[in-house]
Amino acid sequence: MKITRDTPGQLILENNPIWLAVFLALFSLAFIGVGLLVMGVAFWFGLIFFCSGLFVAVVFSTAFIRRTQLILDRPGNRVERRRRSLLGYEKTHWQLDHLDRAIIQTGQGNHKQSTARAALVFDGGMDAGTHPITIVYASGGGAARAANAINRWLAAKA
Repeated sequence: MKITRDTPGQLILENNPIWLAVFLALFSLAFIGVGLLVMGVAFWFGLIFFCSGLFVAVVFSTAFIRRTQLILDRPGNRVERRRRSLLGYEKTHWQLDHLDRAIIQTGQGNHKQSTARAALVFDGGMDAGTHPITIVYASGGGAARAANAINRWLAAKA
């Protein structure tokens, strides 16, 4: 996750998987292009390539390409998580007073590679408990950066 604003009154974190979207589009277009070229020689074989590329583009874009934005707002006493994907737009609100801390949830990726995501821990209110910021786990340091930024911002109450 990337920090887009860090002021005493507001912290905004954003996860926008643009490189994953570009890679997925290029991969799918390669299959679609090969399918179109092969259709002239072997129609059914080319159609299988074409449909495979189309299927991968639609399914994986729907499942993994999701923009997430987390806004922590002190003056408004509000935590807001926004998610946008091909399936629509989702917005969730919590009171900032109930936010205790951010943690890192870990999982196992392929080949026993460790993956992580940041989550918010609320100690009160109707939604008390742990709420992940992003749906998917990812490799790299984005989750740790996000959790550290949130905990640092919460500790620096104005």
